[in-house]
Amino acid sequence: MQNRLWLTVLITVAMAAGQCVAAQNVIEEAFAGQDLHLTAGTMTIYQPGPDNQPPDEYGDHILLFEDGFSGTIGDNHLTSDSAVVWITLKSAEHLGVAHLDYHAQLYLEKNVSVQKGDAAKTTYLNQMVVERGEALLASFLVTGEVFATVQTRTEESATELKKLAIYKNALAVLGTVSSGPSEPAIAKEAVVPGSADKPEPLPAPTPASVQREPEPEFKYPVNLSAVWQTPPVIEQTLSDDSSKTTTIIGRFYLWQKKDEKGGLIEFQADSAVVFSQSEQFKETEDSATDNRVASGQVGSVYFAGNVVMTEGTRTMRANEVFYDFENGRALVVNAEMRHFDPKRAVPVYLRAEKLRKVSESVFEADRITLTTSEFYIPQVAMTASKMVLTDTTNIDARSEEGVDKSSYEAVLRDVRLKSNDRTVFYWPKIRTNFERPDLPIRQIRIGNDSEFGTSVETRWYLARLLGREEPPGVDSTLAVDYFGKRGAGAGVTVRYQKPNYYGNVLGYILSDRGTDDLGRTSDRKNQDSGEDIRGRFRYQHRHFLPYDWQATVETSYASDKNFLEWFYRSEFDTGKAQETLLHLKRLKENWAVSLLNKFRITDHRTLTEELPTVEFHLKGASFWDHRLTYYSDNQVSRMRNRFDPDDEGPTDSEQFFTFAFTRHEVDMPILWDTVRVTPFVAGTFAIDDQDGFRTGLDNTPAASPEDTGWFSEVGVRMATMFHGENQFVKSRLWDLNGIRHIIRPHFEMVAFDDSDQPFQMRDMMNFGVSQRWQTRRGPQENLRSIDWMRLDIDSTWLSDDINNNRPAKFIWNDSSIPTALRRTSGLFGTMRDSVNADYTWRLSDTTTILSDMNYDIEDNRIQQYNIGVTKFIYPDISYYIASRYLRPVVIDVGEPDNIHEEGSHSIVTAATYALNPRYSLVFSQEYNTDYGKNVSSDISLMRRYHRMYCAITFSVDESRDRSSVTFSIWPQGVKEMAFGSREYTGLVGAMSED
Repeated sequence: MQNRLWLTVLITVAMAAGQCVAAQNVIEEAFAGQDLHLTAGTMTIYQPGPDNQPPDEYGDHILLFEDGFSGTIGDNHLTSDSAVVWITLKSAEHLGVAHLDYHAQLYLEKNVSVQKGDAAKTTYLNQMVVERGEALLASFLVTGEVFATVQTRTEESATELKKLAIYKNALAVLGTVSSGPSEPAIAKEAVVPGSADKPEPLPAPTPASVQREPEPEFKYPVNLSAVWQTPPVIEQTLSDDSSKTTTIIGRFYLWQKKDEKGGLIEFQADSAVVFSQSEQFKETEDSATDNRVASGQVGSVYFAGNVVMTEGTRTMRANEVFYDFENGRALVVNAEMRHFDPKRAVPVYLRAEKLRKVSESVFEADRITLTTSEFYIPQVAMTASKMVLTDTTNIDARSEEGVDKSSYEAVLRDVRLKSNDRTVFYWPKIRTNFERPDLPIRQIRIGNDSEFGTSVETRWYLARLLGREEPPGVDSTLAVDYFGKRGAGAGVTVRYQKPNYYGNVLGYILSDRGTDDLGRTSDRKNQDSGEDIRGRFRYQHRHFLPYDWQATVETSYASDKNFLEWFYRSEFDTGKAQETLLHLKRLKENWAVSLLNKFRITDHRTLTEELPTVEFHLKGASFWDHRLTYYSDNQVSRMRNRFDPDDEGPTDSEQFFTFAFTRHEVDMPILWDTVRVTPFVAGTFAIDDQDGFRTGLDNTPAASPEDTGWFSEVGVRMATMFHGENQFVKSRLWDLNGIRHIIRPHFEMVAFDDSDQPFQMRDMMNFGVSQRWQTRRGPQENLRSIDWMRLDIDSTWLSDDINNNRPAKFIWNDSSIPTALRRTSGLFGTMRDSVNADYTWRLSDTTTILSDMNYDIEDNRIQQYNIGVTKFIYPDISYYIASRYLRPVVIDVGEPDNIHEEGSHSIVTAATYALNPRYSLVFSQEYNTDYGKNVSSDISLMRRYHRMYCAITFSVDESRDRSSVTFSIWPQGVKEMAFGSREYTGLVGAMSED
């Protein structure tokens, strides 16, 4: 029997979205996630032409199906002898999330039939019958994926398309549908009334020897209108020098057009004096049509009384304004300018005793106040004796990118931070870009800690303190701290991101006169670091180079082995390893090559240096006419073990040695109906020229260590997917609007053979099922698809189960692990027969249940089980309750602690309750029921002021016998200081606020 090949045509090419057929008069509607299934005996894929352009104007991809064609989408079923299919990528965005759909056009020829079931209306199928049923053209939107099942697949160049008769017929039919009256083009800018209907031709090039005088700039007239029904009183006086003074009494509106793009400068005031030349500014005779009472050219205007000045995005209020229309300059008395930051949802107010507009974009101000409060005496404000403000909004707005987020720049002198009328901070010069609330201080925390004493931690915007402009993409922070029982500390964090590179620099130094408590037991308490000055430094940088190369540079230094665990506990537990390395990698198509150099720069760490490690990986290379697939992983390393001299126990040699391995795998994918079956064989060879491979499968020393060896694999992988859907299932109780069930079973079985005892492996069989129940939620006009339920079950059976271990320490997911770890240990990968499950149930948009489990088949016991529920109760309460159980945890500590416990069961709770519009309560706790002891507790009371928050937090960490009381304060709209995460309700963690 001829093997049937299966192809998933998932069009995810990185082309510009929107290359759909022009003037498409087709209504396209679809149920979210609707897949298109195509079946035929032979399929030909036509690749882009020689100029790397799409095959033609009707689609990004063209497929030709012959020897019997069948297409199914929803409950629509189309068949014919042959067909041409165009697939076009379409991009859409919903709730800020981008997703891809596909526009499909099918031309069917000979023995055409169309069948529609009861649910066919869920996909709108636009069709046109051609030549009495011998041909048909159909088009629709595919919101899921495109699948093709064929016996024979070939690829041809797009240049061969024009030779096919079926393709010529398809183009003739498609052209009649796609042609028609074209839509009028939409200009990039609005047409200004009164301009010419036809664009003027470009002027002829001028010879270099002939210089043309610049044309005089056109000045638009200044117009005056009444605001109230009673027009203002206008009096005009003519001087001897032909100048004219016009006095205006009464509320009025004055404006001038700035350019053809619709820019205006506008004023409202109670009175004004207009200075102009004779007859240039005069009253209008007939103002019934546009309400204008005067118009013309003016030199300057003095405004008084409740002046409102608007220019572009700026609005300014003042008592008095003098504006020079000829030079674009102004003097404003008692001015207030308001700028709103939409990203942070906070306004920024600028008040100045005198404000001068020096040019179109530069302002100078005397005795200014900057605040986010509209109150006359704000709770928090920044004052300065002088400010120079540059507004680049008008320049940015002309660019294609639009207004830049940093379109304001200001330099302030003699800066004071005030709380009401009290000065709490002074700095001679500060520079800001108005992106954040314009305060040099970023965060203040005051508290008392049982280990650190009375403490003050502050964070500052470093660039503002230095009076420098921070480059785009750079964020710098200065930390200045004082801990009563430890000493003073300071540090700097700089994060940067550019189009071709990104990275961060972190440094912190602390004068420390205390000891470290790292845990409950006596051997972890009162640890003396032996250093009076402690600290750390870390630098991480990644650069994207030409020709698909990328370089990563890292270095990390700590003054002693306990500093990170004591001062940066979260980073020590869950962060990236502290390393010093240089890594070069080139990743292209399906292969990658890398070069790694890793060094140890501190003596108190045990580390294996790699000087260097070279790797090459090849994934999914097809050969033998796509019948077989080849994988290869290779590594050669020059290594050296470096040991901490303070560690007890024997240490191995610190001489250099060579470690290398190579693994090769050949797969033979076969499609049987809808099931993909992949038999495979693989072989691994490894070498260690120092101590060799010396650990057996049961983690005991091997009878005879070997410097070289191999093991082979033979196995099979199987996977499939099927689904069912019912779009008419509805339930208000479970918030269901249609349901779709997707099932993905998978199976794998592997048997190993080896050369020697140190290379033995466990034969393995794995079976699992991944399931998704999907539905739609949201308003009827804006439905979105979500996973209502998710259940993943995975079971593993092994030969030679280990007896004294439960869940694996880690999962074997790297081809080098079997050989690298068998040099010193046999504890890797799954070691017991077990079942793992992961379940999520989104009951509603405000309630979710999460759980996972590990079940040991040999012991018939649950080894790990976690379950939690998160809930938001509008409008005041949100909470999380969870239970965590770990059976394999065994703690056995002798004198003087006398601790012996098996298993660990903790209850974790967290809740936020808005007591009233001003006060909120935040609570979290973890309690271990096996030990009968509390692990940690935090309770915080938050007070909301006008555009400012403060909180007091009480924290207890009984795992380290530590407690603290902390006071925090931060302004509204600063997400970097958002309340609720552990770092902001506790103390310390000096530079790890991210």
